[in-house]
Amino acid sequence: MAKNKQKTKQNTISQAPSLSQTGGFSAPKVSDNNFTMSPITVYITLAACVIIAFAAGFSNGFVNWDDQMYATENIMIQNPSFANLIRLLTVECALNYHPLTVASLWLNSALFGKAASSFIVVNTLIHLFNTFLIFRFSQQLTSNNTLVSFLVALFWGIHPMHVESVIWVSERKDVLYTMFFFLACIQYVKYLKTSEQKLLIYCFILFVLSCLSKAMAVVLPMVLLLIDYWFDKGFLTVKNITSKIPFFIVAVLFGALAVHVQGGGNLGGLLEKMTLDVALSDALSFGDRIKFGFYGFLVYIFKLFIPINQHNFYAYPNADQYGAIQYITAPIWSIVILGGAAFFYRRQKEVFFGIMFFFFTIVLVLQFLSVGGAILAERYAYIPYFGVFFMVFYWLNQKVASKNTLIVGSSIVAIIFMYLTYKQTLTYKDTGTLFANSYKYEPTSPVVNENLANHFGRSGEIDQVIRYGEYAASKGVQSYALMGALANAYYLKGNMPKALELYQKSIDNSPNHRKFVAYYNRGIANRDAGNFAQSAEDFTKAMELGQDKVAYLPLRAFANLKANKFKEAYDDYTKMITIGIAVDTAYNDRAVARYSLGDTEGAIKDLREVMKRNPNYKDARENLIKLGIQP
Repeated sequence: MAKNKQKTKQNTISQAPSLSQTGGFSAPKVSDNNFTMSPITVYITLAACVIIAFAAGFSNGFVNWDDQMYATENIMIQNPSFANLIRLLTVECALNYHPLTVASLWLNSALFGKAASSFIVVNTLIHLFNTFLIFRFSQQLTSNNTLVSFLVALFWGIHPMHVESVIWVSERKDVLYTMFFFLACIQYVKYLKTSEQKLLIYCFILFVLSCLSKAMAVVLPMVLLLIDYWFDKGFLTVKNITSKIPFFIVAVLFGALAVHVQGGGNLGGLLEKMTLDVALSDALSFGDRIKFGFYGFLVYIFKLFIPINQHNFYAYPNADQYGAIQYITAPIWSIVILGGAAFFYRRQKEVFFGIMFFFFTIVLVLQFLSVGGAILAERYAYIPYFGVFFMVFYWLNQKVASKNTLIVGSSIVAIIFMYLTYKQTLTYKDTGTLFANSYKYEPTSPVVNENLANHFGRSGEIDQVIRYGEYAASKGVQSYALMGALANAYYLKGNMPKALELYQKSIDNSPNHRKFVAYYNRGIANRDAGNFAQSAEDFTKAMELGQDKVAYLPLRAFANLKANKFKEAYDDYTKMITIGIAVDTAYNDRAVARYSLGDTEGAIKDLREVMKRNPNYKDARENLIKLGIQP
């Protein structure tokens, strides 16, 4: 009788460590129950499902939600020269320092062009490769259980919550750091099985590459400890921790760098700043951070199973809602879940491993340290969802007697998820669709209203700019983009005093590399308001701060002329003639400046030069007649 019981136990799962022929450890064994699927069939099926789910996003455009910093307005990506690649490696971008990510965008632009589709397709291909890595890693953890590994990879690859990481161009960092992250995990498992030190070195190198792609990779040392646990090598033992000291050192360094940069730092001038504001916030009390952090923890789990009401900006509640039941009770439910994981530490390893993998890989973005203005973000669930999917399908494989039932049920849910992913990709078609979708769920969010105002400003829908922009401004938004959009709207409405006031705010809030736009726009407004001297100064600033140092030279020359600053106008028109900008106009208007300076002969000479070049130039003809000269 005892022998039969022991035999039954061995047929379900072996939790004890077993030494492989090379002297390492093997994974817990899970029966496939005669389920067979060749590796090539697995990869083809995964590829087909992922491509079908995400293909609708291939024709999307850029969105003005960080894409301008990473691509559309980043001169180093738009002009992918080698010199710009070197410069990229020392640039902070969107309050992040991830040189490998921006280098990949540079390479993307150089090889495949600057269209949004090229970046999106490459993102998707990296995501597909990550899905293959998930399959391989799951095989390692399950002693090559094809069914469990396939289902984990399939659901991870097609999940609607991953759309933000894949279809949004700016999230190249997500798919890239994940690739190196799971490659590192795979190498570490190989190291455990063979004890070859070179594999541990490979793991370390891949970890560094992951950190250079996105700072969230710093949690890898904790994941390696979980892998130790899974293979029965203990968990938080002194030996396990000390063996990973180099990993923890790198994690601390990259973590400190991320906090420094997101707090507005530039490494003492070593990094070129592209962003004026900061991401870190201390507006919330410690208690509120705990509530909102654990609330996000629960929402991420909920949306893994029921991915509904998705959008790109989950705003914090208003202050009068901080005491709502869902926030107060969130820490309690979260502790229950984490406590449950601890309860199963020795009873069911997949539960502890899965929940703690999820927690370790998402804890840094649970808003315990407030970053940005969102309570949660779908992109943060990209790696963490592996842990829960692994736990669920590992457990189902043991509990569902009929594998056909598991396969059919999973297929139905997978089809639903693929459809939801398809629909979600369409919300990223452009900035308008992205924030129109968010507006359905966050109509009072200043950030959502601000971005809608900016979008309508670019499309010329002035009344909509004022509608959404004034609401955002009333809630305290003073960003340079919003102030600029509102200023342009009031300029087009003819309200010059209001426009000039807002242009000044746009200048005050612009990062240095964007100030030239606000100065240019204000220069136009001052010119049209008759403030010619101020207009000339604005165009001077625009030329000093912009990439093209002569782009606004004709505008400044005209403003100087109208402001009776004839010497400055003369110098500008002379420069225009020298470099070949609007030469006929430059000669004619320089003649006006020379005449006003008392140089009548010089004026006549310039006017005759115009007539020689262009006999039909009306203004020059009339000016010569006024001077008593027959053209």
